[in-house]
Amino acid sequence: MSIRKYIKNIIKNISQNLRVAINKIISEIIEAARTISYVETVGNKADTLHRHIKNTDERMLKKAFEFNTRKAIARMGLGNVTLAIDSTKELYYGKNGKLNVRQIKYEKGTDEAFSYIVLSVVEPRPLPLMALPYKQGEDKTTLVKELLEYARSLSITIKTVLFDRGFYIGDLISYLSSEKIKYLIFVPQNEAMKKFIEQTDKIASFDHIIKYKKHMSSWGANTRIVVIKSQFFNRKINHIEDCYWCFATNLRQSLYLISRYKQRWQIETDFRVHDEARIKSKSNEPIIRYFYFLTSLILVGNWEVNRVLHPEVCFKRYLKFIQGKFERNEIT
Repeated sequence: MSIRKYIKNIIKNISQNLRVAINKIISEIIEAARTISYVETVGNKADTLHRHIKNTDERMLKKAFEFNTRKAIARMGLGNVTLAIDSTKELYYGKNGKLNVRQIKYEKGTDEAFSYIVLSVVEPRPLPLMALPYKQGEDKTTLVKELLEYARSLSITIKTVLFDRGFYIGDLISYLSSEKIKYLIFVPQNEAMKKFIEQTDKIASFDHIIKYKKHMSSWGANTRIVVIKSQFFNRKINHIEDCYWCFATNLRQSLYLISRYKQRWQIETDFRVHDEARIKSKSNEPIIRYFYFLTSLILVGNWEVNRVLHPEVCFKRYLKFIQGKFERNEIT
């Protein structure tokens, strides 16, 4: 199993004297994921693993994760793909998060969370490709650039990249245009969009310049705004006017943009599946939290690979199956 190689490679890279029961560690991690529990409470190997992880770095974790991703792409036979990039979070209840956590709207007893920007294939088959920590003070566009450069190094051909409204950023659009990457971004209805909507009967497109600041200078990013009167939500509720979809894109004006954008919702589904394998830890160390986040993505990715031949196997049953194999030392 690739998760075994992922963890074994990390530990080997930081410890030549390997005296760790890899299968036991993996079994406990998967059990924590399956039951959405703390690793520290399901077994006695967490301290050993954490000592190793503290001696690694993000580069090493990403390299080990990339190995798993390349194997998954080959096994799934992915070629031309549609990608989605979005952010997700893990709530944080500690007191020492510092700049490693971001402030969020108060939720379930906390207003802080470890945040990650995630890159995933959403079509033809879902597969998480990489995730990066999104800490306080970090530039979202810089992280997206890193993810897209990484995606272009993989053996896939990118058709389109889909973004939600949180990525309507002038600097990002300028980068996507300069690199000739096809993009579709859902645009919040700001004052400029409201003016475009007033000029739209069914569907219309407008040239638009997004002004932004970078390196103490003012810049402008050219894009096309496509406004579509929704044919899917055209029922009036309390006399509210019909809804409109507003997109920033370098794709052709078309009603098809709505169904194209809806493919992005697959990453939201992936996040919900990922939440079913949330590996909890009591550690405040950001590198340890990042390790567990990537590990849970690997579990999701391996399940997606397994679904190619066994689409009937649900995620929880898959976790139970492989956890038993590791516990019985049937995987080497």
